[in-house]
Amino acid sequence: MQTLEAFQPLITQIGPRNRSRRSHFYQELLDAIATHRVADRPDRFEPRRKKKRKAPYDLLMKSRAETKLDILKGVSKN
Repeated sequence: MQTLEAFQPLITQIGPRNRSRRSHFYQELLDAIATHRVADRPDRFEPRRKKKRKAPYDLLMKSRAETKLDILKGVSKN
């Protein structure tokens, strides 16, 4: 964000008129952003885990209405 704010006066100066200059400026901006590293942030981390667990249910292979009828009739898939 700081880099983008630092480039803000140049962004407004170039404007939409000069395409080749704007393209060169855009590449310079990306290079400037890429050189910055995120500071050390102690006690900040994101654990790599899956949030959703597989449900202990079978997949619904027929329409819900058909499945309900089968349950009412007492039909099991075994």
